[in-house]
Amino acid sequence: MKTLYSKLSVLFLNKYIKLFTDSALLVATGYLMLKKAFDFSISGWLLNNVLHQSGVNLYVKISAGILIVSFIFKLLSILFEQFPPAKHSVVEPEEISDCISVMNKEILGHINKCALNPVDVTRLNEQHSFDVNMRVITDALAEHIRKSIKSINIKRKDLFLSVYRYDKSEEKLVYELHYDHKRDLVKSKEIKINNADFKNYESVKCFLDGKNTSYVLNKKSYAKGNSKRSKTVQHYLGCKLETNGHVVGFLNIEFHNNSVFSNEESMQDFMEESIYTFKLLYEYQYLKHDFFNKFCNFEQNWRVA
Repeated sequence: MKTLYSKLSVLFLNKYIKLFTDSALLVATGYLMLKKAFDFSISGWLLNNVLHQSGVNLYVKISAGILIVSFIFKLLSILFEQFPPAKHSVVEPEEISDCISVMNKEILGHINKCALNPVDVTRLNEQHSFDVNMRVITDALAEHIRKSIKSINIKRKDLFLSVYRYDKSEEKLVYELHYDHKRDLVKSKEIKINNADFKNYESVKCFLDGKNTSYVLNKKSYAKGNSKRSKTVQHYLGCKLETNGHVVGFLNIEFHNNSVFSNEESMQDFMEESIYTFKLLYEYQYLKHDFFNKFCNFEQNWRVA
């Protein structure tokens, strides 16, 4: 149903369709004013000078049909302008299977090493490909977002993602990675929660206001940290990354060059339908990273226990 609504919207908001309906209604309005003012009748003039009665009847039917169609098209175009369809759709996150496949291979590698030779548990952390997995998830998320928005061709430069790790001891967000990593677009590598310089950052607002997500529909309300991105940003979505009730990071998503969302509700729907599954993958990586870090002091912790 959503797909049909979107296709009809594209049809009736087409500039040529709108030109046809507006021209037909304008001509009809002008003719009615002319007839009222001068008692002029096109059908009477055609009957006296050009056509026979059968031709005039056909002309009247065609004109009435065009006028009715134009009136209906105009009403529908007004409807679609006032209630535009969402420009994103729900697609199956196929990229998640690729991410899980990479992670499963990593776990299989740990199992094989344990089966072949004695393993120094204090060095298991070195075998955990945290950075590689985070990059895989980020690239997969970017590709999934681009697939989800079918009505607009989202290019690599139209999308910016960044992930920050939360350092609770110093109350700051520390840069982990971003998409597209080939472009140098990150200015703030450390964002201190209680620093006045960052108080307008959406990630900081989430911490100060106790929120888990942030949505900025109007680009004028978004505090930009980098002049390279400030001129083209359109929308912003962000969310905390948590494990066991503790914040471990923050995910930022920016849309550039194209307006994708018509209201905040559609942004929330997009977050829940397309982003949250990848959010869980990020959180899993942080949880696993913390788990392997515990083995670094395994001998000391074991003796204390």
